[in-house]
Amino acid sequence: MLCEIRSYIGTRSCQEDSAKSCETENGLFCAVCDGIGSRKDGGASSRLAADRFAELYSAGFRGSFPAFITAAAEKIDREVYESFGSGCGTTAVVACLHDRELWWLSVGDSRLYILRSGRLKQITTDHDYSYVLELRLRKGIIDRETYEAEKHKGGRLASFIGMGGIDIADVSMKPLMLEPGDRLLLTTDGLYKSVGDDRIAALMNEHNDPAAAADSLMAAVKSCSGPIDNTTFAVIYD
Repeated sequence: MLCEIRSYIGTRSCQEDSAKSCETENGLFCAVCDGIGSRKDGGASSRLAADRFAELYSAGFRGSFPAFITAAAEKIDREVYESFGSGCGTTAVVACLHDRELWWLSVGDSRLYILRSGRLKQITTDHDYSYVLELRLRKGIIDRETYEAEKHKGGRLASFIGMGGIDIADVSMKPLMLEPGDRLLLTTDGLYKSVGDDRIAALMNEHNDPAAAADSLMAAVKSCSGPIDNTTFAVIYD
């Protein structure tokens, strides 16, 4: 597997995204994190998280990946909280590829996608207020009227690393078996909100080389008009 990482500050005054990848006997590992811009130092929290995920993975682990990555996320959550208090936080999406098995964890709205047979599919769930509202509505905790009144707040994050206790996380309890030709994308919201899933799929389909695909995706971001968010992503090709 080949991994290409790209990062762009956009029109923001500082870069609050971070990404790290490494490879050990346990396979290829990648982490992409997006610091929360409304907090005092989202860049520091995302750098800490990405670095620590890679460090803990590189140190090796025993047992299952889900148990390891859950414990790692909880540890990093405490470290971010203890380092910066309630003023910092970051999303995170991480993936591990070993013997054609794909494992992952996500917290927040940074995403993991798979491109298979030309079609792009989001694997992770966005942990925002819309997600919480949908759950509450389905469980009968709120009624439709309350849902409609609250849904304008839907884009707010409902879970992130640095809360002092992660509320919501996606963790793969069993691996997704990769097929020949599968392509993966880990990304902050700067890419999918500015370029869109259809264009992302088209560009990833267009290029057989991950470096060329990554360059094309970044060129698409830079060509957008108006304000451009921090954008960081990792493209992984078989």
